[in-house]
Order: sequence, then structure tokens, then C-alpha cells
Amino acid sequence: MSYLTGDPLGVRIRIAFGAAIAADPATWTWTDVTEWWHAPVDVNIGWGRSQGAVQPETSTMTLALKNSDGRFTSGHPMSPYWPNVRKWTPISYDIDLGDGVGWRNRYSGYIRRWPLTWPGRSAEMALARIEAVGILGRVNRGSPPARTPMYRTITAARPVAYWPAEDGVLSQQAAAAIAGQGPLRVSGIVEFKRVPDYSYEGITVTRYGTAALADLSGGGQLAAALPAAAVTATAAGAWTVHAAIRADYSTLPSDTVLMEWTCDSGTYRRWQLKMTTLSRTQVIGYNVAGAPTTLIDYGSTTSTFVSYGVSASVSAGTVTVRLDGGPATNLPGSTTFSGQLGGVLSVAVNPASATATAELLAGHVAVWARAPLPVEAVPTSSVDAAGVFVREARRSFQNESAGDRLRRLAAEDGVPLTMPTVPLWSYQRMGWQPQSTPMPLYEECEAADGGLLYESGFGLAYLPRAARYNAPVTLTIDADARQLAGAFEPTDDDQLLRNSWTVERTEGSSATADDPASIAVQGRIEASANLNLASDAPLADQAGWRLRQSTVAEPRYPSVGINLGSSRELAAAWVACRPGSRIQVVNPPPQAVPGVIDQLVVGASETFRGRQSWRASMSVVPAAPWQVATAGGARRAATDGSTLAADTDLAGATVVSAGFAATAASSWPTADVGGSWTVEGTASDYSASGGVGRMALGTVLVSRRAIVGTSRADADMVATITAPLAVDGDIQPMLGLRWTDNNNTYLYVVELRPDQSIWAGIEKRVAGVQSTIGKTQTALAPGAALRMRARARGTLLAMRVWLATDPEPTTWDCTGTDSALTAGRQACRAILGTGNTNVAPVVTWDDVRVFDPTTLSLASTAGLWTTKASAMPLDLAVGGERVTVSAIAGSSSPQTATVSARAVNGVERSWPAGTPVQVWQPAVAPL
Repeated sequence: MSYLTGDPLGVRIRIAFGAAIAADPATWTWTDVTEWWHAPVDVNIGWGRSQGAVQPETSTMTLALKNSDGRFTSGHPMSPYWPNVRKWTPISYDIDLGDGVGWRNRYSGYIRRWPLTWPGRSAEMALARIEAVGILGRVNRGSPPARTPMYRTITAARPVAYWPAEDGVLSQQAAAAIAGQGPLRVSGIVEFKRVPDYSYEGITVTRYGTAALADLSGGGQLAAALPAAAVTATAAGAWTVHAAIRADYSTLPSDTVLMEWTCDSGTYRRWQLKMTTLSRTQVIGYNVAGAPTTLIDYGSTTSTFVSYGVSASVSAGTVTVRLDGGPATNLPGSTTFSGQLGGVLSVAVNPASATATAELLAGHVAVWARAPLPVEAVPTSSVDAAGVFVREARRSFQNESAGDRLRRLAAEDGVPLTMPTVPLWSYQRMGWQPQSTPMPLYEECEAADGGLLYESGFGLAYLPRAARYNAPVTLTIDADARQLAGAFEPTDDDQLLRNSWTVERTEGSSATADDPASIAVQGRIEASANLNLASDAPLADQAGWRLRQSTVAEPRYPSVGINLGSSRELAAAWVACRPGSRIQVVNPPPQAVPGVIDQLVVGASETFRGRQSWRASMSVVPAAPWQVATAGGARRAATDGSTLAADTDLAGATVVSAGFAATAASSWPTADVGGSWTVEGTASDYSASGGVGRMALGTVLVSRRAIVGTSRADADMVATITAPLAVDGDIQPMLGLRWTDNNNTYLYVVELRPDQSIWAGIEKRVAGVQSTIGKTQTALAPGAALRMRARARGTLLAMRVWLATDPEPTTWDCTGTDSALTAGRQACRAILGTGNTNVAPVVTWDDVRVFDPTTLSLASTAGLWTTKASAMPLDLAVGGERVTVSAIAGSSSPQTATVSARAVNGVERSWPAGTPVQVWQPAVAPL
């Protein structure tokens, strides 16, 4: 037994008391608190984003725990969890459907509040009404300062000491980035200035990933002693000293020392990074006696803004020293010597207070207890997976793909992120990473790529744009089976309509895309977006893609609800839904737009009441804009110029058109199309006059029948009938489909009753035994000519009756399913019911037609459809209505198309010859 078959839902609530939330969740210790769950209070969970939200939103959960003994009271010393009943403690809510899969997580987050209540002022019923939020609620706490790319990258590499020197113009020190460390001392003339962009031929090529740095050209100096913990860490056998400096040797005095640092022990106690008179870059070590040794002598200098890193490590008495300006510069060099290595005591920039005739900018002074330089020498500094050169932090990660940037940013912030592989063809290149806070940086990546960022577990998940295309259906909701819950109210409004989009590139150009047809009817409704893109080239495509999203011609669905307590068969599929999952509502209410309602989930709320009641309400957006062309896929190029070659009725191509132009006794004439009638019974009961066929019914319970056409599995048959008023017994004209003989057929019956009511019913006769499949009373009154339609499609049987002077309705009076009969001819049949004393009443038949639902005749443009025959099925739009074609035959016009589905969108119409034929959804290229 399981929840799917009626058992209570398995529920597990766990709290990680004492967890360090910055640590890996796999290291947390969990406590099961399910036994204190107060089930009468709803568990409310919200995830994803609300409809219309353009930014990621945090998930939420509320639930109540019984707290009579104060165990969930924050700060209560008698709590078994003291002192760990505190804010931002992780909590998890899991369910088990009993289907063998095990626990499924429905919520992972952090307790933001532990409010206490006493219902009825009873201490015995004290409750802790927990409120929790997801990781976005945690990341968005407070007002974090905006950080530069270099600051973020360096701090993420965990230095033991770091002074960004990104201070304001009035600064008298360079603040430390690590709490508890003192600032860099500023001496001499120091002015904080922005590092100028690097330009080539008047075009800005590089924007450096830093804020204003210290200009030491007036003889200024930056210096600091490392804290004791940092000295100890670097004394363990490896260190790296780093500074970012823009120094043009031609403006400096000879042999300028850019950076100097001291050690507490080792072969060399003082170290220098120097630019020499011969335009060389050197690393020099000074022993305890002050004697220098040139350890690295690189034959070049650079005047651009460079990250200089000097690292040293010792192993078995051999010290390795390396000069590294980052892989994007030309300053590599290394050496080894036998000796010892001490810990770093102090560091200084421009220690000799040299002056320069141009700016001498310096900052990002950092020390690591590791070697070699841990920043910049990473994949994003060179060629990425697509073979494209990407800049490093120093150059603001220019040209980085949106997916790679998001993954890197999350790693820098210590936020777990899951993301499927992004296809190389869909890489969206980004511009310079700005100085900003985490969430705007994440959102900038999402906006550029067009994917979906959301919470998953105790981290984030990202669904790239490419993964949103042509999503498989995860959940199907059958409205006929009452699987919809709550208000299902499609709204035809313009809340999400935007028919003119302008997309601008940050500090770049712009492009606009319009929908002229929508603007002409509804007026211009504009929208705009500013995207951080690497170039102007994608702007037109970005604008067009957004226009496609916001002009879809479908109603808006504020919510789609399901009751998982009464429709438990949906539970397993529902728990597989995530933001971006595709759902479909089939058999919608008749008042809704006909056809399948195809949507993508962007968020949802769930309510659990105990272990039996479970409801969900989804925020959705149309799936249609995300259905795009793929190689060999169902969406093809447009087909302007093709038409229907012949009339096609609601059911398909006409295969029998049985007229009654001749007047002959004892027979019905030859059908116009499809062969001759075969009449059974007394010949004199059949005649034709005035253009109609006549059947005289002289005997109770003895049928008259006329058979026409060839054997077909599926067909529609229509006819116009007239009959006298029934007096004391039924008069029953009927159509027969899948007719083998009078004892084996489906009968679609119009019952004209003595009470002057008219009923529609479907009967089956198998081996002479007749039974009812379905029957219903119509709203019609007798006396006028009636039109009726009978349909057999697979196991589906349907019929409708209407006044011959009215348009044919689109709904069925009677439907049913049956599989007893699979094929046969078509028939007109009539019979008098028991008790009928009418003397030979006459039933007349006119405009009898049989339609083949599987064929259309296409007058095609040269060779157009024959090229599609190898890639079926193909959805066509015939007169604006959707038809699925499974094969196309013939190489010249007209061609015959085999139809596998008519009225795919739930509406059928008659189509005359010449009706335009197009592909239902012409190929739309993905962004």
C-alpha cells in the first residue's frame, strides 16, 4: 500500500541544530523532530517564483511544532537542543509516497523565526510556528557592499592577509578586507584614483576589474605588518605575495622596487620585486647579512595594469621561487635553490618612496599560505570550452559565457549551484563584470542567457535557456477526470503583453523588435531590457526573442491547481516538477479555449494538512514560445502557396456523396461518389422523389436499411432526416458505421418519442444482441428537418443532432467507447418502436455523405510536400485549424495527405477547395 493507493502520506521533519550554515550540508547532523509536528496547522511551502516575477524569489515554509516543554524556545536553557535553537538553523521537510522511491525533499531552507503561540492561552498547547526561507533569503540578508571582480576573486582564494586598497579619494589608509587585521599604512603623497581603461585605436578594449587604487607617483608608500596567525600560516612551507600595479618604467627612476616583504627566518629574510634600468623584472632575495641574490631576472617589463605574484615553497630543503604575472601577461619565471623558507612578516609597496612622472597605481596587496599564485591562473583566464578567449578577474572577465560566469560567481560566494551542461552553440557572451553585490550579478547572468535561476535543496539551480527548449511533458492533468482543483480561470488580458521590445547593451547600442499586427489592433505596449553583453551583435536576436515570449496568443492562467489528496495518481509526476517543467491540461472545461493547455511551471505553492490533504497551485507561463525548430524535428519551414485541392468537411475528405436526383420505385439510385446503395428488406419500401430518399416503415420492429461505401475502420457519416411526429411509439431513424450486417454494427439513433422529446443514443449490435453505449435527451423539438452526424474513431464513438437550418455545433450530444467492432461499411437504417400504430410512416434522407478522416487533397507548391514525407508526422494549419499528417503521397499536385489527427486544438471546421495550407508552427530558430 502507498499514498497513491490510499495510505497516509509519509512525513519527515528534520532540523540541523548547531550546523555551520557555510559548511557543506553533507556535514550537518540532523535531528528528526517529526513526533512534535502539530499536524492540524497547515504546512505551507512556496517555491520558484510568482507569475510575472522577473527575478528569482526565495522559497518559504511555515509549520507548527508542539512546544509544551519549551524545547523549541530560542534561548531556553532546558531545551535538549540548547543553545542551538537559533535563527538560520537548517530545516528539511520530506515526504514518502510509499512507491519504493523513498524520501522526497519538498523543502530545504533556514529557520528565520521561531515565534511562540499559546492557543487558548494553554501552556499544554504551546506551539512554535516556524518560518523558514531558502538560500536566496540567506544571501539577500542585510546590505552587503558592492565588490569588484578582483576583490571577489582574491577573497574567494582565501588569503591570510588582504588589503584591496580600493578606498575613497579622502582615504588616509588602505582598509583590510579580512576582519581583525589592521590597514595598510599610507605614507607620503597618496591619492586614490580609478585605473584607466585600456584602449586601442580609440576603442576601449579592457576595463579593469578594480575600483580606484592608490596612486603612489608622488612618493607614496603602502606598508603593513602581517598578523601573527598569518605569519604562522606562511611559515608552514609555502607562501605567495601579490600586488596589482600599473607602473611605466619610462616614468620611474632607475631600479625601482615595486614591492618588498620580509620573513621571520629562512635563507632570505628580505625579498624585492624590482624594475631595473635595463627594462628587466627581477625577484631579489637578501640573506640575514643583507647580501642580495638575483633569483629571477626576466628580460622585459610592462606598463599596463598587471597582477604580480611571487611565490615560494620548500620541499626536502629545495626552495622553488616563481614570478607570475598571470597567464594573460608575459612575466613568467622560476628558479630553485637549496635552503630554508620563513614566514612572511611584513609587506610594502614602493618601499623606497620612488616618484614617477606618470601615475603609479597599486592595490590588491595579498598574502597566501600556499604556492603558486592561486588567482587568475584558472580556466576563465584563457580559452574556454568553446575555444573562445576569456579575460580574467584583472580584466573583468570580458567575453565569459553567462553559464560559466554564474557558476564561478556562486563558487566565489560559497553557494552550491547545479546546472546541466550548456551546449556550446547557445553560449551567450557577457561584457565586463561590474562592481556589484551577489544577487544583481546572478540576475545579470540569467537575463543575458534567458534561463531560469531558482533554489534547489540548500543551494541554487540554473536551467539554461537551451535546456528550456522543447521540454518534455512532466505532468498531465485531465480536467474531465476532475484533476483540476481551485479556481481555473484563464484571463484574456494584456498584463503580460508587450508588442515592442528594445534591448540595450550596457554602455553599448540597442535594437528594437515590433509586432506590427498586434500594435495595429492593441496599440504599442513597450518594454525594454538592459543586458550586459560582450558585443552589440546579439541585440536584434535578443529583442526578437523577448517579443516572441510576450506576444503569445494565448490566455493567461493566473494559477493551475491540483488536489493531490483526491487525485493521488498525480503525486509521483507532481513531485518531479521543478521550475521550467512542462505541464498540460487536457480535456479542459468547454468554456475554455479548446485544445490542450500547454504551460511551463515557474513556481508553486503547496499546502499539507496532516497526512491526507495535499494541494498545489502552480504559477505558469505559456510553453508555446519555447517550442523551437530542431534538426529532424516536427517544426518546418513556412509553406505559403499551398492550398486544399478539394472540399473537406469537418470529418475529412468526402468519399461518398449519396444524392437522390432520380425518381425510381423500389430502389435508391446510385450514389454520386462511392458506388451504389444496397437496400435490404421489402424493395417497395424504398423510393426516391423530389431529390430525397424515402423509407416507408410499415411493420413494428422491422428495420429498413440501405448500405453504401466500402469497409472503413474510421469514418464520419452525416445526413439530413425528416420524420412524422411519433404518436404512440418511437420512430427511430439511425446511421450505421462499421456495418458488417444487420446483426453486427454500431447504430447512431435519433429517437422521436410520443412525448415529443428527441433523444440521441449510440447502440451496438454484436451477433444480434443489441446494447446501449450511451443515450441523452436533446433540446430539440420534433417537426423540422434534422441533421445528424455519426463518428467512429478508434474506440471513440460520438454523435450529435441539430436543426438542419442551423450551423453544426462543435460539441457532441452523446459519446462512448467500445472496441467490439473494428471496420465495416456505412448504412442508413430506420425502425418503428413497440406500440406504434402509425400506418407506414415515411422517413426521408437527404445529402448523405461519408467522410474519410485520414485523407486531405493538397494542391502544393512545386515539390513542397514531397520533401516532407520522410520526416513525419507534420502538423499543418488548414484554414487556421491544426491537423497532424502522418504521410504524404504523390510527387505532383494535388497530393494526398494521410491525417492522423483532426481538430488537434479541439475545433473542427469545413474547408472548401482553395483553403490555405501551412505548417502549424513554422520553424522558429532558438536564440
